[in-house]
Amino acid sequence: MTNPLITIRPARPDDAAAAVPLIYSSGPAAWDYVFNEGKISSQDFLIKSFQGTKNTFSYKNHYVAEKNGEVVGSIVIFRSENFFFQNAATAGNIFRIYGLKAPKVAVRGLSMEGMIQPPKSGRLYLGHIAVPAKERRQGIAEKLIRFAISAYPGYEKISLDVSQENPNAQGLYKKLGFEIVDARNFSGPKGLVPNHYYMEADRFSF
Repeated sequence: MTNPLITIRPARPDDAAAAVPLIYSSGPAAWDYVFNEGKISSQDFLIKSFQGTKNTFSYKNHYVAEKNGEVVGSIVIFRSENFFFQNAATAGNIFRIYGLKAPKVAVRGLSMEGMIQPPKSGRLYLGHIAVPAKERRQGIAEKLIRFAISAYPGYEKISLDVSQENPNAQGLYKKLGFEIVDARNFSGPKGLVPNHYYMEADRFSF
């Protein structure tokens, strides 16, 4: 029996139901810390943002892996040259969605940026790398990473963040040539969100 073919394509707005739970799973504690507010959950915010067009969490920045017509992986690509404008659109979304409670969300978002920082100049930044538990160990995350890098050939350095409490992901990234450049600590309430490693790799590693 042949293995089903894994294909990778740009995300679409109608992928929200399948893609947002994956995006959320890439860092649930961080998402909840920033975006859970009142009756609005972090996934509520992510769905609305994913279906938008200009913000950092838009489907336009994401690719998905597909197997037998089912979404089985996600990845987001950020570049420093347009991140400022996308981040401003995300801030606008926060104020539209949360109303009077938006400043609280925005402050938590800024504290998170102290650990998971905007992409550095000249780096291709990868994030939201996630695969459902039942689909892991099939090389899907590696395929997504290699695809993202090949889609943006103008970058010699590739970067990402990973939870210090996720040794499996760290192992994959190290296997692909990523090295830990910095250990960054969460500045919010102790123990609420895992600390992160910032990692970089050279394009020639791939």
